[in-house]
Amino acid sequence: MTSRRAAMAAATIDYSRLVKARDIKAQADARARGPVEISLLQAMIVVGEEKWARAMAIAEDAAYPWAMRAALRGATTLVRGSETTDTLAFLLGLSPEETDRLFIEAAEVRL
Repeated sequence: MTSRRAAMAAATIDYSRLVKARDIKAQADARARGPVEISLLQAMIVVGEEKWARAMAIAEDAAYPWAMRAALRGATTLVRGSETTDTLAFLLGLSPEETDRLFIEAAEVRL
């Protein structure tokens, strides 16, 4: 019994590894919103040719900020919360909920 008491007295709790209820909820909410990253091609397929073409026509307008045009032209993936994704969602007229749905549906597209 003495060695057991000594072992228990020496035990420490690593509080940095403790998972809080709010962290568990945040993880569940993030999973419900879909993946963090999708390919541009997956997004294009879900959005459809006509709507995508309209958004890209706006993005190619010289009045649109050069850096965002370059970012959209060079993108191969869309990362949730990035400026490129936010700009694309704006051009497509997507609400935050519709952007979540885009990520969920696009993740289902197999290339």
